[in-house]
Amino acid sequence: MKAGPSMPRMMPVVVTGAAGFIGRRVVARLAAAGLRVRAVDRLPAPQDLPPAVEYRRADLGADLGWVPEQGADGFLLVHLAWNMNRADTGEQTASVGDFTRLLETLPGRGLRAVVGLGSAEEYGEQEGQLHEDQAPGTRLSAYGQAKHEACRALDAWSRTGGRKAIWLRPFIVYGPGQGGDMVVPYALRCARERRSAEFTEALQLRDFIHANDVADGIVRAVATIPGLTVAFSACNLGRGEPVRLRDVLERIARKTDAADLFHFGARPLRVNEPQSQFADLKLARALLKWHARITWKQGVDDLCRGGAE
Repeated sequence: MKAGPSMPRMMPVVVTGAAGFIGRRVVARLAAAGLRVRAVDRLPAPQDLPPAVEYRRADLGADLGWVPEQGADGFLLVHLAWNMNRADTGEQTASVGDFTRLLETLPGRGLRAVVGLGSAEEYGEQEGQLHEDQAPGTRLSAYGQAKHEACRALDAWSRTGGRKAIWLRPFIVYGPGQGGDMVVPYALRCARERRSAEFTEALQLRDFIHANDVADGIVRAVATIPGLTVAFSACNLGRGEPVRLRDVLERIARKTDAADLFHFGARPLRVNEPQSQFADLKLARALLKWHARITWKQGVDDLCRGGAE
């Protein structure tokens, strides 16, 4: 994305979780747009860190040495840091606590606006096309519940303080460099290691979005905040089209010659798992002037070829 008149050139941007799957993509794009970027993470600096980016290795909860010295314009926070042990309620609660402490502490250090990353898991078991104004489901995962609580905290922080904030909810994110046990990296890892992979019947319909498109959406949110006419806005990120999970997995199997390794129906569905979930994107188009560019077939094919980020 090119820097334009709407980009907050004078306000530095601090990105937490900057060495992560999404974070390193966001940092690269913000730097390419000409913004002053301070990247923060517990991990060492990525090897491909843009030269102009200032990197701070820090624990967000331990000290505030990573916070920029307060300038007249303050700074904008892109908060991506989060514990990805998704099923651990304690770890998820700790991530919410870290975020709310930043919201309480950093305005006195120059924080002016926030872009936060949520999740479609905030919708829980709700079915069909999902809009940002829908109430969360009644049965949220530990991760979904934590992200929902963080969203509420940011909303309250924004509205009570007259500050601007955007909360983004990506749907099923995938792409090169993704770790963990989400379905796409799990399937790809099993295919490459030539070992058995077990799935449900995989007939669920989901909305798959490439990590590069998510990063572009985050950068669009940074560009949008200076002109935001409301204090707070939540916004879906997806392609807006339901895709059968089995179609994605079978394409991975074909592209990696792993059809004999993938076993469908070997696992039961989770209790209350929705059959169909996909994003309503009207707000993303209107507010962020953004849409996803990479189709799921393009993304999966590139992933199976070992495409770079």
